[in-house]
Amino acid sequence: MNILTSFLTKIQTFNLLTVTKAELKSPIKENGNKPAYSLTHETHYYDSFTYKSEIRVLKDMALIDLLSLSDTSLKREFEQLKKLKERFKLIWTNFHQHYGELRAEYPGNFIFSIQLDYLFIVNNLQSDYKDIYIGDEFVESLHDTLKIRDKFLSELISEVDEILNPRETFEEWIAKQKSPEQVEDATAELSPKIPYNPDAGRPKFNNQYIDDFLQIIRTYFSEEHFNQLAALIKLEEQPASQMIFNGNSNMLADAFKQLYEANLIVGCNKTELEKWILKHFLYSNGDKVNEYSEGWLSAIISSDTKVCKSPILEVRMKDKVPFLVPTVRNKKNSKY
Repeated sequence: MNILTSFLTKIQTFNLLTVTKAELKSPIKENGNKPAYSLTHETHYYDSFTYKSEIRVLKDMALIDLLSLSDTSLKREFEQLKKLKERFKLIWTNFHQHYGELRAEYPGNFIFSIQLDYLFIVNNLQSDYKDIYIGDEFVESLHDTLKIRDKFLSELISEVDEILNPRETFEEWIAKQKSPEQVEDATAELSPKIPYNPDAGRPKFNNQYIDDFLQIIRTYFSEEHFNQLAALIKLEEQPASQMIFNGNSNMLADAFKQLYEANLIVGCNKTELEKWILKHFLYSNGDKVNEYSEGWLSAIISSDTKVCKSPILEVRMKDKVPFLVPTVRNKKNSKY
């Protein structure tokens, strides 16, 4: 179980570097000798291109460790993994509560405010936080490394869940219903397979509001990806690849959340909506294309945290009838 321990330790340990403010990529260079936190070495977008691969390999080897366990021990480890997942959900919620889309500098107690030091191991954390500069580069790096860790933890949990609760295809389940002997055998199993229905939990958009929604969101996608989005929403045609949303990550999630809460998206719960977004969308803030993470989406959609300072739209009511209103974009997002 040494590899599993290494994997769990790595995704729960944050190794802060202390550099000078002048060494950061931030355009704000006043007080250049002031110490500043950096995490760019733990993201695959900046100084390190191996960090993500290291965690992926550890995750794959951790699964091999788990496969050697008895069913009872595997279930016990599975419960521990789910507890760790809950801590990642909490850190995402805390992160959203203190994240500012337009903020260039954060309070020195930012790390303590989001409880990063309480929920995980944080090395090189300075006790006199007032003397440490925390800029948007550090916060974005923290966001990126959290995404990497959360992604592979979620993958490991899903892989273990599939081992403990294997699913059969919907067609196999239907065929089994026609054979009484097979049905009887299936009920005798200790862990009967859960039938898989590919249409279950798929978001369905209210047809009356689709065109209004697409018109509002059109400028955030390339023409190719917008056409794929329209086909997905109107006809449920699966896109050839993930579609890139050109804007801050929480803007798209907030738009879908508002539609869901106004009952303009039905046929799924919030968790299924999050998985649908995760499957179909990427986002770009102008300099790189990023993946969404399950925990990040959950903190926006499934929690009551108000996180989007520059929403794409608002759902308003008039005579108990909802209607969509585009919002004015702030300066940071005016290029999209």
